[in-house]
Amino acid sequence: MNPKILISQLFCALLFPGLAFAQCNVNIHGVAQLTSPPSGGECQAAVQINAPAAASVTSGTLHLLAPNIVLQPGFHVAAGAQLSAGANYADAARLLTQATFGPTQEDLDHFIELGSAEAWLDEQFAMPLRRQLPAVRSLSKKMCALPYPDSDSPEYTDTYNTFGRRQIWWERVIQDDDQLRQRVAFALSQLFVVSDIGNLNNFQLGMTDYWDTLLAHAFGNYRDLLEAVTLHPMMGEWLSSIRNRKEDPSQNIHPDENYAREILQLFSIGLHQLNMDGTLKKDANGLPIPTYGQAEVKSFARIFTGLVYYYKNPAFRDEWEWRDPWSGAITTHPMVPVESIHDTGAKTLLNGQVVPADGDTLTDIRAALDIIFNHPNVPPFVSKQLIQRLVTSNPSPAYVERVAKVFANNGSGERGDLKAVVRAILLDPEARKLHPAADNFGKLREPVLRISHLWRAFGLTKKTRHGSLWEQEDCGEGNYKLYWVWWLDSLQQQTGQDILGAPSVFNFYQPGFSPSGPVANAGLVAPEFQIASESWLTGITSSLNELMPPSWWDTVEWSVVNLQDEAPWGASPRFLLKRLNLLLLNAQMTPAENSLLLTHLNKVKVDDESEPVDVVRDAILLLTNSPNYLIQK
Repeated sequence: MNPKILISQLFCALLFPGLAFAQCNVNIHGVAQLTSPPSGGECQAAVQINAPAAASVTSGTLHLLAPNIVLQPGFHVAAGAQLSAGANYADAARLLTQATFGPTQEDLDHFIELGSAEAWLDEQFAMPLRRQLPAVRSLSKKMCALPYPDSDSPEYTDTYNTFGRRQIWWERVIQDDDQLRQRVAFALSQLFVVSDIGNLNNFQLGMTDYWDTLLAHAFGNYRDLLEAVTLHPMMGEWLSSIRNRKEDPSQNIHPDENYAREILQLFSIGLHQLNMDGTLKKDANGLPIPTYGQAEVKSFARIFTGLVYYYKNPAFRDEWEWRDPWSGAITTHPMVPVESIHDTGAKTLLNGQVVPADGDTLTDIRAALDIIFNHPNVPPFVSKQLIQRLVTSNPSPAYVERVAKVFANNGSGERGDLKAVVRAILLDPEARKLHPAADNFGKLREPVLRISHLWRAFGLTKKTRHGSLWEQEDCGEGNYKLYWVWWLDSLQQQTGQDILGAPSVFNFYQPGFSPSGPVANAGLVAPEFQIASESWLTGITSSLNELMPPSWWDTVEWSVVNLQDEAPWGASPRFLLKRLNLLLLNAQMTPAENSLLLTHLNKVKVDDESEPVDVVRDAILLLTNSPNYLIQK
């Protein structure tokens, strides 16, 4: 058996002093040097492998795995020997950028070891669901925010702990391996929008459970997701379907149309009929054809009557008209029916389909959801928006149609299989290869994804706290560690985006938004630019800058991006840029960018007041604010 020489750790020379191989030595810059003729095996490096003439392959098979492989003059492969050189790290980085909250070096190495995008997707789909609600409950208790510490509200079943919910969300996004499930849930959260702005700010357990609902259904069936969202009490509060009552003219009560309108317009079919490729159908006059009218909205509003909170205490169930989470209602359990307030008349819905009279609440709702789910608009409407959230703002009609056909039938006769849809989106030729019209391909990186990429790639320190978050008043629950970032629960004000914190049901930005100027003139859209205002762009840049203090900055109480492990690269700006080119830019740095940055970083390197970590800091900040980084391609 040929010896296998596998060096996959970036700092193996530092972690294991004295460790060396005759054939493959990796230095602190992630650069490997073949030093003698190998007889087969494998050499892996984070940045580059140099193969001099003296290390020519004389026998066996040699595998070289690195983003950059330099076969120097005179290097050759002898008769009977074999060389396998290179792996498509750039393609791996592009897929991980589309499918995760940002690639890390470990992610890239693991992807290359798996050998294909298909193998990576299979591994991700097989990862178990990990709900966030238990962790938020536990942290809230330690933060003295559960149970509610006010004797005036002893029946309060939730918590106002906005920081705790976001803390667990960021921990999972940064640390956990089930990146695809979380990224798809994030995309779904911008389709099925619920926000803790306003009243829901007090129901952070309910909001966490709503996120867990999206996680649970991210690889499931869209029809099941529609029902789970429809019955969730946070959606009921957000779009006023909870306690929605049948018509009673004597009390001037009419069914609320809010949820009925949004489930059609935003969650499923949209306003106008679509072709399978997502383009508009037109009538004989060339005008878009509406999918529904006010009559259908009124009928759907009657469908969504009869739902109230669930109560653990049976005595509370007859008091549904006024009991909310402050007085015993459970925000983490699906809404339940009260048949006396449900409209039992017949309802005519989409395309003249009728839900017959005398049905109970859940029977009517499920029949209506079946009608929505089977509408021909659903495959292109949902598919295009998921493509926009993961891959590109302006997918070609052919791309949309290919994915929509998978939504309509996964190949086994199942409609709405989200696992198959996600696979089709990420493996489509348009996603895996740069679009022929490259200037039109890609999307602006939204603020949350910019932050998550940075924190995942380089790490964020944790701080130890105890008791209530700000006052540190002890409640006997012990210490806890967290990302101590002062704006973690005010992200929307800082950057224009937050986690389940949109300003309205229309999300932070709309899928059809087109900024005036060249984009609009070309008939293109750029949704994320709707929150790319001067104040928010400045806000996110300042926020990220303060999390990466220079070497001369005094130690602070807040969490920071820990660049100490990256510091050795600061001694070699040339190799630092090669590393960051892959990790941040998917190996798409232009020669002009490289030259400009290299000149600047070399000046920082020789500055008497600079340390190697300052070179790394400058490189990261400049790259993550560059147009080449901000537009994900």
